[in-house]
Amino acid sequence: MGGASNSNIDNNTGTWSGKVTDANNGGFVGVRSTPFQGGSLSLDMSQCKGIEIRFRRGNGKRFKFVVRDSTEFNGICWTTSFDAKANGSVRIPFSSQ
Repeated sequence: MGGASNSNIDNNTGTWSGKVTDANNGGFVGVRSTPFQGGSLSLDMSQCKGIEIRFRRGNGKRFKFVVRDSTEFNGICWTTSFDAKANGSVRIPFSSQ
């Protein structure tokens, strides 16, 4: 692993940004948070239909998206893949998971 990719998340807006590069045989970035345990940070997504990801500089490459709903750090996850087109977005409906 090369470690040349980087990313960060704005805790106020939830905006995740960064640069993915395959330099040094790398090619992924990720973000994890501790599970929300009640209080003002809880996310009730029971009325949501899915997740939308917007990107500014898609390059046509395939990306993998993983989401978890467990408090276990490496628990069950749902995965999908998509091709990032320039200045585009992708909607990932929960019904497809």
